[in-house]
Formats: sequence, structure tokens, C-alpha cells
Amino acid sequence: LTSNIKGKVAIDIVDLKMIKISFTIIFAFALIFTVISRTSGAMMTHDKCSKVLDPNNCDLTKCRVNCIQQYQGIGHCIGRNPYKCICIYDCSP
Repeated sequence: LTSNIKGKVAIDIVDLKMIKISFTIIFAFALIFTVISRTSGAMMTHDKCSKVLDPNNCDLTKCRVNCIQQYQGIGHCIGRNPYKCICIYDCSP
């Protein structure tokens, strides 16, 4: 009976080590994937510019419409109350 218990404990320890190794491998791959995806995205982006369209108020719909009309960009509301409307657009001609 004691050898059976020792065998079970040894198997449980091996299982825990395998779980730790598996978790470490999965975490490492996720970290590598994240780093590669962020750096490749940064390399592929064009020069971006930003312009504050309204420093005192931001209605997201109006902000996006104004940004598209004026700069062919994407409008965002940033900051804290009051939010600012900024436009992110391509700097290149």
C-alpha cells in the first residue's frame, strides 16, 4: 500500500512538472507572437499625423465625420472630461 501511495505521489509530481512546462511553453509562444505582431505592424505603418479638431468637446460621430472630410483620417475622442477630438491621418502626400 505504501509503495502504491509513493507511486501516485511521484506521478502527481510528474504531472505538475508537465503542467508547468506546458504553461511556460505556451506563455513563451504567446509572448513571441505578441512581440512579432507589434513590431511588424509598426514597420508597415505609414507616417501618421494628428491634429486636434476640437479641444473642448468631442462628439464621436461628428469628430469622425469632420476628420474624414478634412483629412481623410480617423477621428478619436481622447483625454478626460472634457474629451478632445483628434484626427489621425496619413502625412504622406
